[in-house]
Amino acid sequence: MTHRLQSYFGYSYPGQLAELVKREWPVEAIHALPSDAHLGQLLDAAYHATLLREEQRPVSFRLLFAPPEALPRTGGPPTGLCSIRLDRMRPFNEQELRRISMAADFYRSLIGVTVTDDDVLKVWGLLVSGTRWVNRVDGGRFIEGTLPARFVLHALGPGRLTTFLGQQRIAALSGGRMEGLAFDLFQSRWLEQAFARVKGDIRRTVFGKLDTFSYVPVNLDFIRIMSQNVVRRTLSVVRNSRHGGTLVFIDPEDEELLTRKHGPMRFKYKMAHTEAREHYQSLLAQAVTRLTQLVYENKLKEISWQEYQRAADRELAELDEGFFEFAHFLADLMAVDGALVVTKRFELVGFGAELRSDAPALMSVRRALDVEATVWANEALDDVGTRHRAVYRLCEEHPNCVAMVVSQDAAVRFVKNHHGAVTYWNQLSW
Repeated sequence: MTHRLQSYFGYSYPGQLAELVKREWPVEAIHALPSDAHLGQLLDAAYHATLLREEQRPVSFRLLFAPPEALPRTGGPPTGLCSIRLDRMRPFNEQELRRISMAADFYRSLIGVTVTDDDVLKVWGLLVSGTRWVNRVDGGRFIEGTLPARFVLHALGPGRLTTFLGQQRIAALSGGRMEGLAFDLFQSRWLEQAFARVKGDIRRTVFGKLDTFSYVPVNLDFIRIMSQNVVRRTLSVVRNSRHGGTLVFIDPEDEELLTRKHGPMRFKYKMAHTEAREHYQSLLAQAVTRLTQLVYENKLKEISWQEYQRAADRELAELDEGFFEFAHFLADLMAVDGALVVTKRFELVGFGAELRSDAPALMSVRRALDVEATVWANEALDDVGTRHRAVYRLCEEHPNCVAMVVSQDAAVRFVKNHHGAVTYWNQLSW
């Protein structure tokens, strides 16, 4: 849900964010919420630090509010935290955050902050987390949490603050707009239903390639989560490149209609119908084959995402790298002007596609205010650029399409004709 609390120009600032954090903070974790005064200081200092630069470099960081003695004394990346204390505490203000942020890479470390006996905020050191936490949003084989249930603050750009309880997002401030709910659309029912028709096809295709072992139960979540991770990683690469792009998923049976001459998609680069179009399914079949072998060797009950994560196997590690590279390849195709079009079975159709649907009656779209779009707000079609308008018109005329649009400012938007109306969701990002 997007909140706009009152200020002179209609924008929100750290003070309003503090009020939203207090409203959204889980009651069962109230002990981890900083006091009103400390919460205000944390947000104010972080906000002003993001407006500074250190030797012409932008300031970004993650911050964890907890005393060092409350954190594990042993461990470290990739599955834990390594706490490194300074010999004396440093003052907590925007200038100190600016300086120490250069030693605390946003993706690998956090700045440790606590309250002294005289009720003053101080920087006590650094926590090395490693990068696995990123996989929860950006996709990856290992997504176990490494952060304790404490107040965490992300400062990723000028005026961009996101608050967390551990890894649970609470509220964010970006561009003067506050967001109290984080949409992880990969957990939505509507997205799962949009791909439901091809799940069985993928499963039959994958098991059709198995000729060594008898049938082993596969948890369908394995195929779903693996596919989601490829898409997460693709969108992450495009988002971080800052060039934007469009990814359109179509039903396999609609391919001929959508790609016909003078149809709604005009391709600059269209894929030939070779086995390479089905590279993703080939990787998936290899992963299932190897997991099947491991199931037999270890007397496990099924093939699942959890087993895929836990298995310390060299062949699976190489296959995981293959999925990673496939996602990067999709991101490269999205760098070309136009849309990348893929079937919902992840068959490559073409890229550099011009979307040419007219949809003359489409004058507005719905902005979803919850993950299932049970609550929405209407927005004029002209409120966005040509890339978004082309996607909206395509989804209006071809309701089975699912589109994902990455803007140059790194915002990610999912678009679908949902219950007869073109609807968009802003996807969770860091």
